[in-house]
Amino acid sequence: MLEIHAQWDDEARVWIATSEDVPGLCVQADTFEELVETAAALAPELLAANHIATTATIPLQITAQRTVLASAA
Repeated sequence: MLEIHAQWDDEARVWIATSEDVPGLCVQADTFEELVETAAALAPELLAANHIATTATIPLQITAQRTVLASAA
């Protein structure tokens, strides 16, 4: 399973994903769902471009992190 790390950039208001397992992967999207779709589409292309052998289907684990501030009542 290949790991992709996603993080919300509050200043830019976008999700950003990178991966040490998928060289060259750097994805930015307005929504998490869009980020997942784009990362899943690009991962096989980047693995092939980096001459990394893969199977017909590539399992991706996308872990998201977002920090928010909660206000006490």
